[in-house]
Amino acid sequence: MRPIFLIVLLTLLPLPTFAAPLVCPPGTENFPPFYGDTTLFKNAVANVANVQPSNQRLTGITVPHHLLAADLVALGFRAASGFRYKRIVILSPDHFHKTHKLYATSVRGFDTVLGSVAADADAVRRLEANSDMVEESCLFDKEHGVRATLPFLHHYFPEASIVPIAMSVKAKRGDWDRLAEALKAIVDQDTLIVESTDFSHYLPQHDSRRFDQQSLNMLAAGSLDGIAALRQPDHADSVGALYIQTRLQRELFGAQPLVIANENSQEHTPDYVERTTSYMVALFGAFGPGFNNPARPKDRIYYLAGDVNFGRAMKKILVRDGIADRIVDSVLSLTGSRPLIVNLEGVILPNVPEAIDDMTLAMPGGLALDMLKRLNVAGVSLANNHAYDLGLSGYAETRRALDEAGIPHVGQGETLALADLDLVGLTDIGTNGSKNTDLLTPALLDRLLHENAKRPVVAFVHWGREYKTEPSPREDMLADEMRLRGVSAIVGGHPHVSSEAIVPLAGGDVAEVYSLGNFLFDQSAERSSGSMLELRVFAQGTIFTRLIPLPNYFEMGRK
Repeated sequence: MRPIFLIVLLTLLPLPTFAAPLVCPPGTENFPPFYGDTTLFKNAVANVANVQPSNQRLTGITVPHHLLAADLVALGFRAASGFRYKRIVILSPDHFHKTHKLYATSVRGFDTVLGSVAADADAVRRLEANSDMVEESCLFDKEHGVRATLPFLHHYFPEASIVPIAMSVKAKRGDWDRLAEALKAIVDQDTLIVESTDFSHYLPQHDSRRFDQQSLNMLAAGSLDGIAALRQPDHADSVGALYIQTRLQRELFGAQPLVIANENSQEHTPDYVERTTSYMVALFGAFGPGFNNPARPKDRIYYLAGDVNFGRAMKKILVRDGIADRIVDSVLSLTGSRPLIVNLEGVILPNVPEAIDDMTLAMPGGLALDMLKRLNVAGVSLANNHAYDLGLSGYAETRRALDEAGIPHVGQGETLALADLDLVGLTDIGTNGSKNTDLLTPALLDRLLHENAKRPVVAFVHWGREYKTEPSPREDMLADEMRLRGVSAIVGGHPHVSSEAIVPLAGGDVAEVYSLGNFLFDQSAERSSGSMLELRVFAQGTIFTRLIPLPNYFEMGRK
């Protein structure tokens, strides 16, 4: 593997000949092929053939341009290939600083080893009308940021024409905004925006992993300010392309990012590499109900959901004909039957006494365990203010029932070890009805310290105030203490209402969702809400989170 690694890297390094003046093809001829062999491209296409394309139209993708990661380039285009596009806009760095203005483009077409790709001359000329910042250029003859994508583009979208754009490193945020506005004139519903970007550069993997996680969290949050603050090349080789892609997707399509791959060049060789490059594949779309969520067989995806109780009025709903089936089908359409972790509020009993009061949460074991299994629940947190509603004996009965059903569980400060992720249950709130609060001490928070830095740690924490969507100073302090202990994500519950966004902490080191709200709980939409957090774990130990709004399943059952 090492010779291939070195050969591919050498083909992508800037060579002395690139310092020579630009030479354009004769007349209006296409740029000639940049690569001479089809093998690498065809192999990459074959390697992702088992990945299902998105069943919902994508409006943008982010792919690498180092062909060491050719499979990832193919993966991005494959994911978008379920739909047709008339025009594809490619955003690339100007690697060799050849443009005299902030941006370059070209009306010329391109020949590739897999076929020709035409330029959308009309769209290019409309862009070139912004002559103070955009120029016609032949730099694309040697610009691998564009050229590496074109054989894949021709394979998956042979009928599409392109608008190639090379972006100068001299462009700043105000310039990115100007280009974004100019692109709005040529980007429509038949356009796919391809961002050709490699991520963290020139660092050993243990350093680049942190920068990757910061980029992933800023993307997950959709924070334009956060993306604009990323550093080039520590985070990416074109922060501007990342910014413009994110802004256009939000403003033109209401689209959100979904990162489906994050790798590092170190993973391609057993030898230590001091100067690595990281790669990501991101899809942009609306991702509504029924989205098939393209993934490779090796990908690990988990879901975290909020408060669950199968007793009280929820029990009456679930025993109605067909209601449990409808709810299960709805949830599995979101998770794809992947592992789900929930916050189980209350006590599991063989039989629930009729005289029990409404503020003491208890649920019948048969119903609760059956629903947890049908939802493919891989673990429950008992670190909450209702697990001890019937004292130590009730807590022990709940644990016994879960153990017999083969459902893992965590209490205060305990760890649920999943295949490649550690989840720690925590609660800052004492048993319902007690005055015990502020339970999380430094000693308990130290349970978040794990030796294996490559395994992400998620704090699943019960905290805050009911029906409040914003953290108090107490939760802000706790979140910072958790961050300092190296967690990858902080996911909260208890308020019964869901946060509306993922919040990146400390420059993106940690992703926080203050509250997931309710999952299966007997409260109406008038006073409660819920979301599910999708958590994708990559081999190098980074994660990407996506917040998915949920319907009110209690009201679904009452209709």
